[in-house]
Amino acid sequence: MKQRWLVAIIGLPLLLAVLLFCPPWATAILVCAIAAVAAYELLHVAGKNVPNWVYAVVCVCAAQQAMTVYRLRRFLDTELAFPYLEESRTAELFLFPFLLVVLLFLIAILTYGKPGAVPFATVAVGVVGGVVFPMMYSCILLLRMQGDFGRLYVLAPFFIAFAGDSLAMYCGKWFGKKKLTPVSPNKTWAGFWGGALGSTLGMLLLGVLGARWLGYAPNYLYLALVGVAGNLLGQLGDLSTSLVKREAGVKDYSRLFLTHGGVLDRFDSTLFIAPVVYFFVSIGII
Repeated sequence: MKQRWLVAIIGLPLLLAVLLFCPPWATAILVCAIAAVAAYELLHVAGKNVPNWVYAVVCVCAAQQAMTVYRLRRFLDTELAFPYLEESRTAELFLFPFLLVVLLFLIAILTYGKPGAVPFATVAVGVVGGVVFPMMYSCILLLRMQGDFGRLYVLAPFFIAFAGDSLAMYCGKWFGKKKLTPVSPNKTWAGFWGGALGSTLGMLLLGVLGARWLGYAPNYLYLALVGVAGNLLGQLGDLSTSLVKREAGVKDYSRLFLTHGGVLDRFDSTLFIAPVVYFFVSIGII
Protein backbone atom coordinates (compact mmCIF):
# COMPACT_ATOMS: atom_id res chain seq x y z
CA MET A 1 0.00 0.00 0.00
CA LYS A 2 2.86 2.39 0.84
CA GLN A 3 4.41 1.73 -2.55
CA ARG A 4 1.13 2.49 -4.32
CA TRP A 5 0.81 5.82 -2.51
CA LEU A 6 4.47 6.63 -3.17
CA VAL A 7 4.06 6.11 -6.91
CA ALA A 8 0.86 8.19 -6.95
CA ILE A 9 2.33 11.05 -4.89
CA ILE A 10 5.45 11.29 -7.06
CA GLY A 11 4.17 10.18 -10.45
CA LEU A 12 0.94 12.16 -10.73
CA PRO A 13 2.50 15.62 -10.11
CA LEU A 14 5.30 14.82 -12.55
CA LEU A 15 2.80 13.76 -15.20
CA LEU A 16 0.72 16.92 -14.73
CA ALA A 17 3.85 19.09 -14.78
CA VAL A 18 4.91 17.69 -18.15
CA LEU A 19 1.45 17.84 -19.69
CA LEU A 20 0.39 21.26 -18.42
CA PHE A 21 3.40 23.41 -17.68
CA CYS A 22 6.13 22.23 -20.05
CA PRO A 23 6.35 22.92 -23.81
CA PRO A 24 4.87 20.34 -26.21
CA TRP A 25 8.30 18.84 -26.89
CA ALA A 26 8.35 17.63 -23.27
CA THR A 27 5.10 15.76 -23.90
CA ALA A 28 6.70 14.35 -27.05
CA ILE A 29 9.62 12.97 -25.03
CA LEU A 30 7.20 11.54 -22.47
CA VAL A 31 5.13 9.82 -25.16
CA CYS A 32 8.30 8.46 -26.81
CA ALA A 33 9.33 6.95 -23.48
CA ILE A 34 5.87 5.48 -22.86
CA ALA A 35 5.77 3.99 -26.37
CA ALA A 36 9.24 2.45 -26.07
CA VAL A 37 8.60 0.90 -22.66
CA ALA A 38 5.17 -0.37 -23.74
CA ALA A 39 6.78 -2.01 -26.79
CA TYR A 40 9.33 -3.74 -24.58
CA GLU A 41 6.68 -4.93 -22.13
CA LEU A 42 4.46 -6.32 -24.88
CA LEU A 43 7.37 -8.18 -26.49
CA HIS A 44 8.55 -9.48 -23.13
CA VAL A 45 5.12 -10.83 -22.19
CA ALA A 46 3.69 -11.96 -25.53
CA GLY A 47 6.76 -12.56 -27.70
CA LYS A 48 8.59 -15.86 -28.04
CA ASN A 49 12.29 -16.40 -28.71
CA VAL A 50 12.94 -12.67 -28.97
CA PRO A 51 16.64 -11.83 -29.49
CA ASN A 52 17.93 -8.94 -27.40
CA TRP A 53 18.68 -6.83 -30.46
CA VAL A 54 15.07 -7.21 -31.62
CA TYR A 55 13.93 -5.66 -28.33
CA ALA A 56 16.18 -2.70 -29.07
CA VAL A 57 14.99 -2.32 -32.67
CA VAL A 58 11.29 -2.47 -31.76
CA CYS A 59 11.69 -0.01 -28.88
CA VAL A 60 13.64 2.45 -31.05
CA CYS A 61 11.00 2.19 -33.79
CA ALA A 62 8.24 2.83 -31.23
CA ALA A 63 9.96 5.97 -29.93
CA GLN A 64 10.75 7.11 -33.46
CA GLN A 65 7.13 6.80 -34.51
CA ALA A 66 5.99 9.06 -31.71
CA MET A 67 8.74 11.59 -32.44
CA THR A 68 7.91 11.55 -36.16
CA VAL A 69 4.29 12.38 -35.34
CA TYR A 70 5.50 15.33 -33.28
CA ARG A 71 7.84 16.59 -36.00
CA LEU A 72 5.21 16.21 -38.71
CA ARG A 73 2.54 17.97 -36.65
CA ARG A 74 4.94 20.78 -35.80
CA PHE A 75 5.95 21.14 -39.45
CA LEU A 76 2.32 21.34 -40.58
CA ASP A 77 1.75 24.14 -38.05
CA THR A 78 4.27 26.36 -39.84
CA GLU A 79 3.29 28.72 -42.62
CA LEU A 80 6.15 27.62 -44.87
CA ALA A 81 5.19 25.79 -48.03
CA PHE A 82 7.87 23.37 -49.19
CA PRO A 83 6.01 20.55 -50.97
CA TYR A 84 9.01 18.23 -51.24
CA LEU A 85 9.95 18.72 -47.60
CA GLU A 86 6.36 18.08 -46.58
CA GLU A 87 6.33 14.86 -48.59
CA SER A 88 9.57 13.73 -46.98
CA ARG A 89 8.09 14.32 -43.52
CA THR A 90 5.02 12.27 -44.47
CA ALA A 91 7.15 9.50 -45.96
CA GLU A 92 9.17 9.34 -42.75
CA LEU A 93 6.01 8.31 -40.93
CA PHE A 94 5.89 5.11 -43.00
CA LEU A 95 9.62 4.44 -43.40
CA PHE A 96 10.39 3.02 -39.96
CA PRO A 97 7.27 0.79 -39.78
CA PHE A 98 8.15 -0.59 -43.22
CA LEU A 99 11.73 -1.30 -42.21
CA LEU A 100 10.58 -2.90 -38.96
CA VAL A 101 8.16 -5.24 -40.76
CA VAL A 102 10.86 -6.19 -43.30
CA LEU A 103 13.40 -6.86 -40.56
CA LEU A 104 11.05 -8.93 -38.39
CA PHE A 105 9.92 -11.10 -41.27
CA LEU A 106 13.51 -11.49 -42.44
CA ILE A 107 14.69 -12.74 -39.05
CA ALA A 108 11.66 -15.09 -38.87
CA ILE A 109 12.54 -16.55 -42.28
CA LEU A 110 16.25 -16.90 -41.52
CA THR A 111 15.60 -18.66 -38.21
CA TYR A 112 12.78 -20.89 -39.43
CA GLY A 113 13.34 -24.56 -38.57
CA LYS A 114 16.26 -23.77 -36.28
CA PRO A 115 16.47 -23.85 -32.47
CA GLY A 116 15.10 -20.61 -31.05
CA ALA A 117 13.28 -19.73 -34.27
CA VAL A 118 11.30 -16.49 -34.20
CA PRO A 119 7.62 -17.36 -34.85
CA PHE A 120 5.09 -15.24 -36.70
CA ALA A 121 3.41 -14.46 -33.38
CA THR A 122 6.52 -12.53 -32.36
CA VAL A 123 6.54 -10.70 -35.70
CA ALA A 124 2.93 -9.64 -35.09
CA VAL A 125 3.65 -8.60 -31.50
CA GLY A 126 6.66 -6.58 -32.69
CA VAL A 127 4.55 -4.71 -35.25
CA VAL A 128 1.82 -3.96 -32.69
CA GLY A 129 4.34 -2.79 -30.11
CA GLY A 130 6.61 -0.93 -32.50
CA VAL A 131 4.02 0.70 -34.77
CA VAL A 132 0.38 0.42 -33.70
CA PHE A 133 0.64 1.26 -30.01
CA PRO A 134 2.99 4.24 -30.59
CA MET A 135 0.55 5.73 -33.08
CA MET A 136 -2.26 5.37 -30.55
CA TYR A 137 -0.19 6.89 -27.74
CA SER A 138 0.82 9.73 -30.08
CA CYS A 139 -2.75 11.01 -29.88
CA ILE A 140 -1.87 12.25 -26.37
CA LEU A 141 0.81 14.38 -27.98
CA LEU A 142 -1.52 15.59 -30.73
CA LEU A 143 -4.08 16.65 -28.13
CA ARG A 144 -1.42 18.69 -26.32
CA MET A 145 -0.61 20.50 -29.58
CA GLN A 146 -4.19 21.67 -30.17
CA GLY A 147 -3.60 25.41 -29.86
CA ASP A 148 -5.02 27.40 -26.96
CA PHE A 149 -6.94 24.49 -25.46
CA GLY A 150 -4.25 21.84 -25.85
CA ARG A 151 -3.58 21.74 -22.11
CA LEU A 152 -7.28 21.06 -21.56
CA TYR A 153 -7.70 18.43 -24.26
CA VAL A 154 -4.63 16.47 -23.17
CA LEU A 155 -6.22 15.92 -19.76
CA ALA A 156 -9.39 14.41 -21.25
CA PRO A 157 -8.10 10.82 -21.71
CA PHE A 158 -6.82 10.80 -18.13
CA PHE A 159 -10.04 12.25 -16.72
CA ILE A 160 -12.06 9.64 -18.61
CA ALA A 161 -9.79 6.81 -17.45
CA PHE A 162 -9.43 7.86 -13.81
CA ALA A 163 -13.06 8.85 -13.20
CA GLY A 164 -14.33 5.78 -15.04
CA ASP A 165 -12.03 3.36 -13.19
CA SER A 166 -12.86 4.91 -9.82
CA LEU A 167 -16.64 4.73 -10.13
CA ALA A 168 -16.45 1.31 -11.80
CA MET A 169 -14.53 -0.01 -8.81
CA TYR A 170 -17.07 1.26 -6.29
CA CYS A 171 -20.13 0.25 -8.32
CA GLY A 172 -18.66 -3.20 -8.79
CA LYS A 173 -17.92 -3.46 -5.08
CA TRP A 174 -21.35 -2.28 -3.97
CA PHE A 175 -23.67 -3.65 -6.66
CA GLY A 176 -21.62 -6.09 -8.71
CA LYS A 177 -23.09 -9.57 -8.97
CA LYS A 178 -23.05 -10.60 -12.61
CA LYS A 179 -19.56 -11.07 -14.02
CA LEU A 180 -18.65 -9.19 -17.19
CA THR A 181 -16.11 -11.53 -18.83
CA PRO A 182 -13.74 -14.35 -17.86
CA VAL A 183 -10.89 -12.25 -19.27
CA SER A 184 -11.07 -10.15 -16.09
CA PRO A 185 -12.97 -12.06 -13.37
CA ASN A 186 -13.18 -9.06 -11.04
CA LYS A 187 -15.12 -6.94 -13.54
CA THR A 188 -18.91 -6.88 -13.33
CA TRP A 189 -21.72 -5.37 -15.36
CA ALA A 190 -22.42 -2.96 -12.52
CA GLY A 191 -18.82 -1.79 -12.76
CA PHE A 192 -19.16 -1.51 -16.55
CA TRP A 193 -22.11 0.89 -16.32
CA GLY A 194 -20.59 2.68 -13.36
CA GLY A 195 -17.44 3.27 -15.38
CA ALA A 196 -19.41 4.86 -18.22
CA LEU A 197 -21.17 7.14 -15.73
CA GLY A 198 -17.90 8.04 -14.03
CA SER A 199 -16.23 9.01 -17.32
CA THR A 200 -19.22 11.13 -18.24
CA LEU A 201 -19.00 12.99 -14.94
CA GLY A 202 -15.25 13.32 -15.42
CA MET A 203 -15.67 15.05 -18.77
CA LEU A 204 -18.34 17.37 -17.37
CA LEU A 205 -15.94 18.32 -14.58
CA LEU A 206 -13.20 18.93 -17.14
CA GLY A 207 -15.56 21.25 -19.01
CA VAL A 208 -16.19 23.27 -15.84
CA LEU A 209 -12.47 23.51 -15.12
CA GLY A 210 -11.76 24.51 -18.72
CA ALA A 211 -14.32 27.30 -18.59
CA ARG A 212 -12.81 28.73 -15.42
CA TRP A 213 -9.17 28.14 -16.30
CA LEU A 214 -8.85 28.79 -20.05
CA GLY A 215 -12.09 30.49 -21.02
CA TYR A 216 -13.23 27.33 -22.78
CA ALA A 217 -16.88 27.32 -23.89
CA PRO A 218 -18.03 23.75 -23.16
CA ASN A 219 -20.90 21.95 -24.81
CA TYR A 220 -21.75 19.64 -21.95
CA LEU A 221 -23.86 17.29 -24.06
CA TYR A 222 -20.95 16.65 -26.41
CA LEU A 223 -18.54 16.30 -23.50
CA ALA A 224 -20.83 13.68 -21.99
CA LEU A 225 -21.00 11.78 -25.28
CA VAL A 226 -17.21 11.83 -25.59
CA GLY A 227 -16.97 10.58 -22.01
CA VAL A 228 -19.22 7.61 -22.76
CA ALA A 229 -17.49 6.78 -26.06
CA GLY A 230 -14.06 7.13 -24.51
CA ASN A 231 -14.99 4.92 -21.57
CA LEU A 232 -16.34 2.14 -23.76
CA LEU A 233 -13.14 2.06 -25.79
CA GLY A 234 -11.10 2.45 -22.62
CA GLN A 235 -12.71 -0.61 -21.07
CA LEU A 236 -11.95 -2.48 -24.29
CA GLY A 237 -8.33 -1.40 -23.97
CA ASP A 238 -8.21 -2.59 -20.38
CA LEU A 239 -9.65 -5.97 -21.34
CA SER A 240 -7.37 -6.24 -24.37
CA THR A 241 -4.18 -5.87 -22.37
CA SER A 242 -5.63 -8.17 -19.68
CA LEU A 243 -6.26 -10.78 -22.37
CA VAL A 244 -2.58 -10.72 -23.34
CA LYS A 245 -1.50 -11.11 -19.72
CA ARG A 246 -3.97 -13.92 -19.09
CA GLU A 247 -2.79 -15.86 -22.14
CA ALA A 248 0.82 -15.33 -21.06
CA GLY A 249 0.05 -16.30 -17.46
CA VAL A 250 1.45 -13.15 -15.81
CA LYS A 251 -0.06 -10.68 -13.36
CA ASP A 252 1.68 -7.49 -14.49
CA TYR A 253 3.60 -6.42 -17.57
CA SER A 254 6.51 -5.24 -15.44
CA ARG A 255 7.39 -3.75 -12.05
CA LEU A 256 8.27 -0.32 -13.39
CA PHE A 257 5.69 1.36 -11.13
CA LEU A 258 6.22 -1.12 -8.28
CA THR A 259 2.86 -2.53 -7.17
CA HIS A 260 1.10 -0.52 -9.90
CA GLY A 261 2.68 -2.71 -12.57
CA GLY A 262 4.14 -1.45 -15.83
CA VAL A 263 3.26 1.08 -18.51
CA LEU A 264 0.71 -1.21 -20.14
CA ASP A 265 -0.86 -1.82 -16.74
CA ARG A 266 -1.24 1.89 -15.97
CA PHE A 267 -1.84 3.30 -19.47
CA ASP A 268 -3.91 0.48 -20.97
CA SER A 269 -7.26 2.24 -21.13
CA THR A 270 -5.61 5.55 -22.07
CA LEU A 271 -4.09 3.76 -25.06
CA PHE A 272 -7.57 3.33 -26.51
CA ILE A 273 -9.16 6.50 -25.13
CA ALA A 274 -6.68 9.03 -26.54
CA PRO A 275 -7.47 8.26 -30.23
CA VAL A 276 -11.20 8.60 -29.53
CA VAL A 277 -10.77 11.98 -27.87
CA TYR A 278 -8.42 13.18 -30.61
CA PHE A 279 -10.95 12.17 -33.27
CA PHE A 280 -13.70 14.23 -31.65
CA VAL A 281 -11.36 17.18 -31.14
CA SER A 282 -10.17 17.01 -34.75
CA ILE A 283 -13.71 17.19 -36.12
CA GLY A 284 -14.64 20.04 -33.77
CA ILE A 285 -17.11 18.17 -31.54
CA ILE A 286 -15.42 19.41 -28.37
